[in-house]
Amino acid sequence: MVQVVFVHGVANRKSDADYDANLAIRDRRFKELAFSSADVTMQNPYWGEFGADPQWKLASVPKFDSQYEALGIGAAFAQGNGAEILEAARIDFAAVVGALSVAALSGQSGVPAQGMELFWMGAARYASAQPRPAWLSSVSDDEQFCDRLRKEAEAGALVQGLGFFDQVKAAADKIKGSASNLVNGPFARAGREKFTPELAIFIGDVFRYLRADNARTKIRKTVCDAIIAAGKQRKSGEPLVLIGHSMGGVILYDLLSSSETVEGLSADIGTAFEVDLLLTVGSQVALFEEMKLYEASTPEFSGQTRPVPRPSGVKNWWNAFDKMDVLSFVTSPVFEGSEDFSVDTIAGVRDAHSAYFASTMFYARLNARLKNIGLLA
Repeated sequence: MVQVVFVHGVANRKSDADYDANLAIRDRRFKELAFSSADVTMQNPYWGEFGADPQWKLASVPKFDSQYEALGIGAAFAQGNGAEILEAARIDFAAVVGALSVAALSGQSGVPAQGMELFWMGAARYASAQPRPAWLSSVSDDEQFCDRLRKEAEAGALVQGLGFFDQVKAAADKIKGSASNLVNGPFARAGREKFTPELAIFIGDVFRYLRADNARTKIRKTVCDAIIAAGKQRKSGEPLVLIGHSMGGVILYDLLSSSETVEGLSADIGTAFEVDLLLTVGSQVALFEEMKLYEASTPEFSGQTRPVPRPSGVKNWWNAFDKMDVLSFVTSPVFEGSEDFSVDTIAGVRDAHSAYFASTMFYARLNARLKNIGLLA
């Protein structure tokens, strides 16, 4: 028999329509693929009820179907069909000047040349004073627009210099067409509409856990109770595997790195507490240690001294990450005795964080490694 405790990550709520179905699917895949040669008992502590609870139901997330007063170039491009700089400038001249200055001044190595900075400050002053210059109706294309803007900005900046027209034109070419695609493209819309609520709950759940209050205590107790239940059911020689996805890995490490918590687990189980395998998946464990956010974090271990030792009761620590998963981090540069494994799910950035448990090869390869180290026959 293998005792497995799986600690979920952020933004998991039983109120979600697919929560129970996803849990059952994941359990089945672990049992039939990852631990196929052994009987398995799965514990799935649910701590989502103690996580973030947005009181306005995420009303603060911007909506694509709502109208807002525009301070940037995106709305101008949307109204003008994204075809031309000039067309957008006729809708919102100041926003276009601002976007051109960003394109010209961003990414500069070192401090921008004084003349260039003065030029764009002059352009900003001009656009503030003349939000709808009459000459916009007399120029007929982007090149004429750039040349006229150059003349007005030079006058306002009291600078004359060769190459300012080229700079304006280069900035225009850089942003032309991209703003509309970025703001209104179907991928961008889908990404924003999917990512922002999930990221909001991610941030909320992280802050709820890190705050030393009642919610944190309840989250830790919920996970500890599941570990204790697995420990009491475990017979001599049977493996105990703890799996943490995303924030679940952070919670597990936080518990296992606390000597007081481990002593408490040992007392409740009735024997010295040991974990045969800690598996963190798509997790931020190392990032949080770099920021010294754990109870056990100390200045003794750093990038200038030496890595943090693996928690003493953990025999093996594997960390799975996907290079496309922006919320996953490697552990081996920060922790001694941890092994990193790359998981390529072929999922895009939008779906990579949850794709690990949809990949049947993830479970199959985990099974092979478990047999490799003797945890499975």
